[in-house]
Amino acid sequence: MSYISFEKSQLVNLEFALKHELVRSNRSGGYSSTSIAGCNTRKYHGLLVVPQPWLDQDNHVLLSALDETIIQHDEAFNFGLRMYPNGHHEPKGHKYLRNFTAEPIPKITYRVGGVVLSKEMLFAENESRVLIRYTLLEAHSKTTLRLKPFLAFRNVHELTRSNYDANTKYNPLANGASWQMYHGYSPLHFQLSKQAEYTHVPDWYFNVEYIREKERGFPYQEDLFAPGFFDIQMKKGESIIVSAGLEEKEPTQFKREFTSEIKKRVPRDSYENCLMNAAEQFIVKTANKNALMAGFP
Repeated sequence: MSYISFEKSQLVNLEFALKHELVRSNRSGGYSSTSIAGCNTRKYHGLLVVPQPWLDQDNHVLLSALDETIIQHDEAFNFGLRMYPNGHHEPKGHKYLRNFTAEPIPKITYRVGGVVLSKEMLFAENESRVLIRYTLLEAHSKTTLRLKPFLAFRNVHELTRSNYDANTKYNPLANGASWQMYHGYSPLHFQLSKQAEYTHVPDWYFNVEYIREKERGFPYQEDLFAPGFFDIQMKKGESIIVSAGLEEKEPTQFKREFTSEIKKRVPRDSYENCLMNAAEQFIVKTANKNALMAGFP
């Protein structure tokens, strides 16, 4: 049983859910962070936030968010959530949230009609890479999972706007695609453990807001780039793994790698282990030195 868990009544209450955040870091100095509702509330939030040492000494948000949509009988149910001007939330995916647990890794469960989908997230220990496992727990008819990544490619202390300098093209990969929005950045490699159909429809989403930045009196709006989406057919009981990182990987190894990464986690079943787990979040190991992070945003 998870020592941190939230139920439906708490998760659908955005005033509550947006105040609770999670962060997972690794030895490479990067991290993955958002709210328990999956809505970014700070400019520092992102699923893949990593160093780009040839650019500067800061972390950079490459993959800001990932929208999940369940499609059945030509009906689409989007689990994503972003904030826009005048308190508008879209696509209102929080109404499908049913449960959140943190042990051994963050796990979110969604339900819409007869479909139950779980999402488990982890940040690889020694490389700039986030892994997400989706499991279709319940389904009574043909089900498609659609995944739409939202890219930022910016310094964590800055915000971005739509522009003509952005490279909106993609390169095909094994079970995925890669994008490099700006010269000098590492390409973002997005792959799945199962063959998926990628549709390239580049578009900008304007005026996404980060409420914590607004409260702090800082600029709080930006435009995010969505290059396209992936459609994956899933069966009841099936799991797929998403890998987003700086290098192309072998998709047939994703499930094994996910299981291996979970085993590395310190079980937070005692006060001592909780302290150990928290302390390890701040250790950075590079080829040249070991260091301690002063903290995370």
